[in-house]
Amino acid sequence: MIRKTSIVLIAFLSLAGTLRPALAQEESAPKELTGTEIIKKSRDLIYEVQDQKNTVNLSLIEKDGTRKKIVATRYWKNYRSQEGFDSKMLLITEFPPDSRGVSFLIWDYSEQNKTDDLWLYLPALRMVRRISAQDQNDAFLGSDLTFGDMGQRRIDEDEHRLLKEENYLGAPAYVVESVPKEKESIYGKKVSWISKDKWTLLKIDYYDRNQKLLKRQTIEWQTLDNLNVWKKTEVTNVQNSHRTIFEVSDLKVNAGLQDGDFTERTLKTGVKK
Repeated sequence: MIRKTSIVLIAFLSLAGTLRPALAQEESAPKELTGTEIIKKSRDLIYEVQDQKNTVNLSLIEKDGTRKKIVATRYWKNYRSQEGFDSKMLLITEFPPDSRGVSFLIWDYSEQNKTDDLWLYLPALRMVRRISAQDQNDAFLGSDLTFGDMGQRRIDEDEHRLLKEENYLGAPAYVVESVPKEKESIYGKKVSWISKDKWTLLKIDYYDRNQKLLKRQTIEWQTLDNLNVWKKTEVTNVQNSHRTIFEVSDLKVNAGLQDGDFTERTLKTGVKK
């Protein structure tokens, strides 16, 4: 699955000013990173944070410019593969009023071949609905990201390949192709631009099963307490011209969130402040 390559440079150093034969010295250049290693380094950057609490402002923009606003509170906790989890996330809708209390919980597992668990709470029906693997391809709150996109795919769920290196927004970046292993994925592949200097994920192009560009996501970052965290991301469906803008505010990192903050109970009642 992972193809590793290395480049070895052989330097022959001549000893000037003597009659002795020149001595050859072999020097190895830094090993070229594979696509998988680059994705892992970018993912490690996210997992430097223990937990996060923030407000997410969503703007859903139609082709004709019509906008819909959604405001939600997001809680995220890093498990670093402890107890079989990569992370857990809880998102609770605050606005508009008719959607207030609609909540979404995801448990990302670190165990290979184990599907993430997702739940949706609908307060009008007082019902918690488990989101099936098929339903994870549905749009999240009407946005251009799916329920599945809101989680964090395990690195081993895709085949990663370094395509090239190029400048993106004036800075050097790796361009990595990721092809899902499962046949049921709605994506044929994703192509990611990752900063060579900071390892931040800068852009993702999503392709459909016919290998046509489906949507494009760009990401802006901010630094808080010497940690790199998302500030804003914009997703554009290039096939229907719909856009979604996610903006982060009121961000707190390493706030001490607990396991009990990510349960079916908090899905209904929210996290105690």
